Amino acid sequence: MWQFTAFLCGFFTARSHVLGALSPLGIAFATGVSSEYTLTAAAGALFGYLLPNGSADNIRYMGATALASFTVWVLHNHIKNEYKALFSALCSGGSLLGVMLALFFAGEATISLPSIVGESLLAAGGAYFFACFSATLQRGNKILTIHQITTGAISVTLLLASLMELSLFELSPARIIGVTIILFAARYGKEQLASIAGIAVGFSVFLANPDYTAAALGLVLGGLIGGIFSPVGKFGVCVGFVVANGLVAIVGFDRTMLPLLYECFISALIFMVSPTKINQFFSRIFSPPPEQTLVEGLRNNMVMRLSFAAEAVQDVSQTVEEVAGKLKRINAPTFENVFQQTEQIACQSCSMRIFCWESNRGETLSALLSATKKLRTCSTVSTDDLPDGFFRICVRPDRVLDALAEQFADYLAKDSAQRRLDEIRTVIAEQFQGVADMLTGLSEEFRHSQRYDQATADSIYTVFHTFELTPTDVSCRIDRFDRMTAEIRLDSTDGGKVSRAALLRALEQQCSRTFEVPTLTELGESLLITLSEKAEFSVDFGVAQFKHNQNKLCGDAYHQFYDGHGRFIMLVSDGMGKGGRAAVDGAMASGLMARLFKAGFEPDSALKIVNSAMLYKSTDESLATVDLTVIDLFGGHTEFYKAGAPATLLCKNGNTGIANGENLPAGIFQGVAFDRANVTLSKGDIVVMMSDGATTDGTDWIGVELETWKRGTAQALAEHLADYARRRCPSGQEDDITVAVAILEKGY
Repeated sequence: MWQFTAFLCGFFTARSHVLGALSPLGIAFATGVSSEYTLTAAAGALFGYLLPNGSADNIRYMGATALASFTVWVLHNHIKNEYKALFSALCSGGSLLGVMLALFFAGEATISLPSIVGESLLAAGGAYFFACFSATLQRGNKILTIHQITTGAISVTLLLASLMELSLFELSPARIIGVTIILFAARYGKEQLASIAGIAVGFSVFLANPDYTAAALGLVLGGLIGGIFSPVGKFGVCVGFVVANGLVAIVGFDRTMLPLLYECFISALIFMVSPTKINQFFSRIFSPPPEQTLVEGLRNNMVMRLSFAAEAVQDVSQTVEEVAGKLKRINAPTFENVFQQTEQIACQSCSMRIFCWESNRGETLSALLSATKKLRTCSTVSTDDLPDGFFRICVRPDRVLDALAEQFADYLAKDSAQRRLDEIRTVIAEQFQGVADMLTGLSEEFRHSQRYDQATADSIYTVFHTFELTPTDVSCRIDRFDRMTAEIRLDSTDGGKVSRAALLRALEQQCSRTFEVPTLTELGESLLITLSEKAEFSVDFGVAQFKHNQNKLCGDAYHQFYDGHGRFIMLVSDGMGKGGRAAVDGAMASGLMARLFKAGFEPDSALKIVNSAMLYKSTDESLATVDLTVIDLFGGHTEFYKAGAPATLLCKNGNTGIANGENLPAGIFQGVAFDRANVTLSKGDIVVMMSDGATTDGTDWIGVELETWKRGTAQALAEHLADYARRRCPSGQEDDITVAVAILEKGY
């Protein structure tokens, strides 16, 4: 089938005349067609040139066809794909130029040297466009780029130019096809592709008959005007195109314009009554997607920069630790220095120094060690605190004790400062590590989550084309949780032409996902449609609090929010003690944790920074529990993170379970980490988070309450549990009470 088509196209292009009596298109087609059809197309072209066709000296075309097609057929496997179109052009134009120059210098040629060069260039250009179009057909792209559409349009119109001599009552079917293509390009490709199609068809009309110059200009102008009126629909395209050609006919009227005007009317009629499948076909062809290379490049650059920044911050943390360790070994105070300095200060000029510090060194050090034990509890020591034997060997006991007290105090001060510096250094290193973890997390999120799904974007284009809508832009993003968000931009005039419900169903079927009701936003003359995946669940949230002893401030703090990725977050923090101090600690821990989580920190990284902040916000002891629950509304997967927090209870399918942890609260030691647990919830399941004031009488009664709870709101359940916990609290153990409840419901 395709071999026969290649033979026919080669035959008709060889039979055609362009610019009067020239026939280079047969050579161009035989050279530009795919290599598997080269010999068949060349046979058709040779047969066409063999028959009389009115061209002078057909022998030159036959020779050039044979030479060019044979060269391409032999060497095509040795040419890289990106150079094959250029190679075909060089073979076509070079073969024709070589043959004609040989005939010219032999005195056998009937055309001038400039005409030889011009015809060779025409053959080379035709072969280039045919080769590009052939490569596009081989790839089978559903969505074409502007370059592919342009080369395809020129190739098709060159084929049409070879058929324009065939006419019926002065009407050319080939020109009618070309004009119809312009109308479809105007409707679905707007001004840009309509102008390209108008120029291509107009040029082919001019090539077929140079007397049709005015008609060719009419087609170019008509394509542009038709594209401008494309938002009005098919009728607007037809009116704009016909009126533009009519104006050209009036200004430069001659009899050659009449057949083309009739052909314009016939093409407009065909265009108006074309069936849906034809419309969808041209809609796919003339609506190329925008290139996203720049967006992808910027994303990759951001990922790279974040990764380097994370590595740099981590290197800083490691370098601080290494340098501090080396300096500590060099400069850290040692207990042995206390005795060495005491000897230097008190015994430097003593005649008994050799006897005390060399001959009887053991007895001397034993006496001084007993004195330092006293110095650890009091700031002074007397000779009464020394062993009796020490007086027999030391002639300056008072001076020795004064020096010992001074050096030991200096040692204690330096040791305390060193330990404080170690703590600060550890906190700083922990903060650096937390920032590095955050940057690494953001890098991974951008690398894997904020990716653009071009294949699905192309599928969305296809769906819109089936509804005869032409998007100007489609962006399809996948986040790190594999949730899709699609944004489609249309001309605002296209918005109300189709059933939104039918369009949504088609999009869901094509993308294999369920979407929320689309959000429509008017942006000037554009309409932005935003599609977000529909979550399977929603959350009914409620919270109740009671302050201890009617205090003005509650030591418990809570937050609840959606993270923008389909997850619901619950956070409860209980500050140490009661009243204002506890309120500051609880609010600080929960507030920092919530802000860091919203900013993109993972729970572990956020806890490191919160812990560091709690440790060094003041010189007083400061701590707070951190209790975090993360519910994925798309699948019900729920994660519990606990640092010193009491148990979280959950009621799943009518049965009660507990998520507990043993790790310490934030603000006590460095290196605090979360205890973790996870479970998958379903519709109707309940999660209850509490401060320790609600669990002073245990948690068994809470499980019973959950299992017997009559279905109601989360707020009602939270108030019921908090009130019951207050009444059950044993005397003398009262504390602030916070109860937060989340009930999973089916999404709407």
